[in-house]
Amino acid sequence: MARELRDVLPIDALNDVEGRELFSHMRVGRFAGGEVVYHRGDPAGDVFVVHHGLVKSVLHDEQGRELLVARYRRGEFFGTVTLFRKGPRESTVTALVPSTVLQIAPADALHVLERNPQAMHFMFERMAETIDRLSDQFAARVFLDVRGRLARYLLETCPLGDAALRQEDIAAAIGANVFTVNKTLAEFERRGLIDVERRRVRILEEDQLRQEIRP
Repeated sequence: MARELRDVLPIDALNDVEGRELFSHMRVGRFAGGEVVYHRGDPAGDVFVVHHGLVKSVLHDEQGRELLVARYRRGEFFGTVTLFRKGPRESTVTALVPSTVLQIAPADALHVLERNPQAMHFMFERMAETIDRLSDQFAARVFLDVRGRLARYLLETCPLGDAALRQEDIAAAIGANVFTVNKTLAEFERRGLIDVERRRVRILEEDQLRQEIRP
């Protein structure tokens, strides 16, 4: 299973001995849709890479409202902070659909990575990509209105077809309330930009929808 992810794991940077050692420490985790992988505040633990499926990382406020931090699909890493810093988990991660992940204890991963600068550089690049994605998400919330944030989210999400789009999840992802999301989806549909089905959204006019993304 790990070799199937050779495009997102530093397999080519490892020699046979290092590769066998890394693989021998990996475990397979399988989670049903809606099942929690770990909770915010849990002790630091394994590092994960998604083999199949889709998971989300969220924060909750005191009223139980959800803020989407990120979503991870095939080949994307999560829980990587534990490689370099001990401490509790910073968010709650839940499988959105039935998902399979590969997981490894930080000490076992570092034992291999620290002996191979090329593999360590590979991991730093993956973490940098995650930071860039979160920065873009933060900038969108600051500089775009609800229409822009919703259009951006739909353009990024709908072509993937990984999971049903619940309005609660959309609202959490773009920092809006469900009423506003519902109203804006209806407006986009009325203008012929999208077609809203049962928990599915199909983009009809990509160029016009992209024009909604403006500061």
